Amino acid sequence: MPVYFMLMLLLTGGWTQTGQQGNPLDSLCSASKSSAAITVNTEANSIHYRNKALFLTYHHLDDQESFITITPAKFKQHLQALKDKHYNVVSIEDYACFHAHRAALPPNAVVITFDDGYRSFYDKAYPLLKQMGYPATNFLILSDVDSDNPSLPFLTWSQIIEMRRNGFSFYSHTYDLHQKKRDESGNLVPPLSNRIWLPIEKRSETEEERKQRVREDLLLGELFLKTKLHNQFSFLCFPLGEYNQSVVEEAKMQGFSLFFTTKEDINTGNNEEISRISAGMPYVSSDILLKKMQMYDQK
Repeated sequence: MPVYFMLMLLLTGGWTQTGQQGNPLDSLCSASKSSAAITVNTEANSIHYRNKALFLTYHHLDDQESFITITPAKFKQHLQALKDKHYNVVSIEDYACFHAHRAALPPNAVVITFDDGYRSFYDKAYPLLKQMGYPATNFLILSDVDSDNPSLPFLTWSQIIEMRRNGFSFYSHTYDLHQKKRDESGNLVPPLSNRIWLPIEKRSETEEERKQRVREDLLLGELFLKTKLHNQFSFLCFPLGEYNQSVVEEAKMQGFSLFFTTKEDINTGNNEEISRISAGMPYVSSDILLKKMQMYDQK
């Protein structure tokens, strides 16, 4: 079925996810799947915080470090530091259950996230995470999956499906709203929250046109995630960390429930906008990462 036809089915309400009945939290947040069943790695005198979670953000792993790239060796050191300091890595779905007041979190809960969907997640991060027994989430630029980019390869659907079967999860970083576009003044702006210039028509799009463009992009991304991975939740990671309240409200209307930002803070379950600590930059050694995390220790 052509992509544009499937998108039309979504836009007109003619497509629904097969087998999804009722609230997905009912099955996902059962005792056997919730954080309450997680074997915690916490001694009584090693509790940093309770009923909260820190989210860590990574992008790419490579032997040559750069702006948002760290080496696999450094990433492994981060994972070992989490274990040594009694942090408990939980899944993003565990946090969703906590946020919905359906399940508890263990003390010192941490969620590991990657952005953009680079193939190094499969080649380099995935084996290390499996070795540690840690789940993780990758926010995919859906239009880049299976794309041919020799200099910086992206994940393939076969790799994603394999990891999904092994407890890893994948959500939206939009379908194709990650690259900045020109606005009316010629400035490069994030296209999720800004009206862009329409060169053929020689005008700026209207606010309604921006909303329709974003709506179609988000729906198309969700179509791939729900049909290929059978995702029950819709989570959105804002490209470039740029968004406004209008974008949040528009995405809620499309069924998105949690939104992932670049703001750094701890998460208490009271806010749908999730803060994340930037961990995947060259200067962030395991010691620096722990210092950043320990800023949120309960006094």
